[in-house]
Amino acid sequence: MDIEQSADACGGLAWISERLFEIEGHLAVESAEGESLDARTRALLARSSRRHGQHAQWWQNLLPDSPALAGTDRIGCPTQSWEHLVGYIEDAAPVDTVAVLYEVALPQLASVIEHLGHELSPVCDGAAIRTARMVAADLAEERYDSKEVWNPPHIPSDREIEELIIGFADDYREKRWPPLVTHPR
Repeated sequence: MDIEQSADACGGLAWISERLFEIEGHLAVESAEGESLDARTRALLARSSRRHGQHAQWWQNLLPDSPALAGTDRIGCPTQSWEHLVGYIEDAAPVDTVAVLYEVALPQLASVIEHLGHELSPVCDGAAIRTARMVAADLAEERYDSKEVWNPPHIPSDREIEELIIGFADDYREKRWPPLVTHPR
């Protein structure tokens, strides 16, 4: 993985973490009409939101500050699959949003970070490897804690969710985004 690919991966992960920070923070404090989340779920979302905000800062700190690499310009949605997932989450009812967060978004994010960890070089990417390990540990703890707090009455199983998951599988199979991003030269 070269420095441009690493910067793209960190920029994409910063974008994902920032969106999760915003979405979970909004759910933790907002109450929707007719459908609300219990206090334990809101507390889980508040803690998770803070962590994702911290993760976004960590990923942003790994971006190169060279004008030639334009590190801050690399923060953006990594693939259409992530864009569709975030769009779905933003439009869904609170209970469905939480279910999709814990059953689709977090497992996909953990998978991306795991793949990224295999592609980074311990010689030149030590900081990114440490960040990936810390984020992976936080995600694992969050998934574990979510099982204690969050038992969804139903997990949305509509065609749109299935298409989102297929989109992620296509991204990985086609090596579109992390860890194997290439730029035309």
